[in-house]
This record gives sequence, C-alpha cells and structure tokens, in this order.
Amino acid sequence: MAERLFAERGIHGVSLREIAEEAGQRNNAAVQYHFGGRDDLVRVLFERGFVRLDRRRAGILAELDAAGRGSELEGLVRALVVPFTEAMGTRSGGTWIRLVARMHEDPRFNPFGQNSDDRHPYTAGEEVTAATREVAVRIQAALGLDRAQAMARFFITTTMVVHVVADREALAVAGAAGTIEPPGALATSLVQAALAVLRR
Repeated sequence: MAERLFAERGIHGVSLREIAEEAGQRNNAAVQYHFGGRDDLVRVLFERGFVRLDRRRAGILAELDAAGRGSELEGLVRALVVPFTEAMGTRSGGTWIRLVARMHEDPRFNPFGQNSDDRHPYTAGEEVTAATREVAVRIQAALGLDRAQAMARFFITTTMVVHVVADREALAVAGAAGTIEPPGALATSLVQAALAVLRR
C-alpha cells in the first residue's frame, strides 16, 4: 500500500503517518521504526520490485546468448524493454512501475543525481541489478560509444520506457484500458523508439 500511495501522489506527497494509518497501524512511528525513513522505504520497495524485473531480464539475456545473439543491439533493447511491458496490469508489477516513474522525478534516486558515476540508478544493490547492468554494458559495446555518451542515451531510453509504461498503467487504473495497446504491441513500439534514440 505504501507503493500505491507513492505511485499515485509522488515520493514527497505521502507522509509516513499516512502510510502507517493506511496499514492500520496505531503507532505512527511504526514505518520509521521498521524502515528508518521515507527514502529507505522507497529503496526497499524499489529493490523488491527490481529483483523480479532483473530476474526476467537475466532470462532473456540467457536466451540471447544461447542463440548466439547476446551482442546484438535489438535483442539487448528487448531485454531492457520487455520486463517492463510484461509487468503492465499485473498485481506485483503495475504499481511498482508507476513508483519507478515517480522516482525518476527525484534527483536523489536517478543515476545523474548521484555523486559517483559508478552508482547504479536508485542506489540499488549490485546483487539486485546484475542483469540490468550487464544489458547496459553490452548496449554500450554495441553502440561503440564512450561510457558517458552511452550511459546518457541509456538513461534517456529507460526514462522513456518507464514513463510510457507507467502512463499506460495509470490509464488502465483509471478505467481506460480499452485504449491501451497490449503489452506485446507496446513492447515492439518501444523497442523501435529506443533503437532510434540509441542510434541517433
């Protein structure tokens, strides 16, 4: 429920007191006791969802490698995009993607808001983001760009994908599901758009 509140109202639009009340906690300090604070709670929610996404991404990478296509840009972009689109409309994934879109709005949680170039977006642990980091490295190699250029394009691409999927999810929640393309069709459109951004 904290994930839903953050997704609907933004990271700073929800107090820990409201989260505790929504959870039926009489003790308003319960959330702070268990998680340490709002930012810590956001990171926990992010990592919990990212574990599922990264596991799916690892599976796609394994399929690409088995087919001898592990260095092809289009396949790598599909590995980036598909785990997001597959989460649309699912109980565990849809709200989480909207949370990630909210996190993109906060410089403390996006990769260009960190002091170190080696920090992963949202400061998620390396064990949680291994496949995603591998996709980023392989995309950089496929593009033949220096790290700064490749990461800038990678961030533009992931921002586009996250926000498009989050917008579609919000439309579905609002009852406009009939106007939304199926996940497979959306993935195809996003892959083509992402390739255009990366290759520009």
